[in-house]
Amino acid sequence: MSGHRVVHAFAHRGGRAHGPDNTLETFRAALSLGAVGLETDAWLTRDGTVVLDHDGVHRAAKRRHEPMAEVRRDELPAHVPTLDELYVACGTDFELAIDVKLPEVGARVVEIAREFNATSRLWLVGGTPGLLSSWGRLDPDVHLAMTVRPAQGRAATALAARTAGADALNMRWMWWTARRVRQVQAMGVLAFAYDAQSTFALRRTARLGLDGVFSDHVDRMTSVLGIAR
Repeated sequence: MSGHRVVHAFAHRGGRAHGPDNTLETFRAALSLGAVGLETDAWLTRDGTVVLDHDGVHRAAKRRHEPMAEVRRDELPAHVPTLDELYVACGTDFELAIDVKLPEVGARVVEIAREFNATSRLWLVGGTPGLLSSWGRLDPDVHLAMTVRPAQGRAATALAARTAGADALNMRWMWWTARRVRQVQAMGVLAFAYDAQSTFALRRTARLGLDGVFSDHVDRMTSVLGIAR
């Protein structure tokens, strides 16, 4: 689609339409399909390892339903990767958006990204200005995004996000309007949309002038938005 402004396009959970969520195989597949960005969620295990999993709950064998923080890395199934393993397997030639719920996890994520010289392509995504403020002091190259609900999506929320250091405001694709996109961008904040799965949703993100999108369907996203690596 000509004239679109969507330049930050992330394969949600590694592009889970093409394989199991948050696995190295799915991350690799997304990049081979042309993804320019990957999205995942990060948690700390009891022994301080950053692992990539959607809800942070261990679901295997006798330790079923225990939080990641209560199990060691070696107690997790082999398909649950660490952040280090992602960088080793896939390199750093892509944007990486990581949804993080706890300040200490964000701090460790930044440390690892720095070890791989990847901070300039790292996005930390959180749900409160407080989280973003805590991360903003970690590294000047790291990008920050705040996810909000539609009731929060007023200009005041964008301003609060920007004050906290946010580079982007992230809402579900259907909650954005052209007016809201313009308001957010006028404050110097990028407009990101998540859960854009259908061709219709992806075309709408481009038509509204959104800056970023998260989708499970890498092939559809790159085709509709005209993205090429």
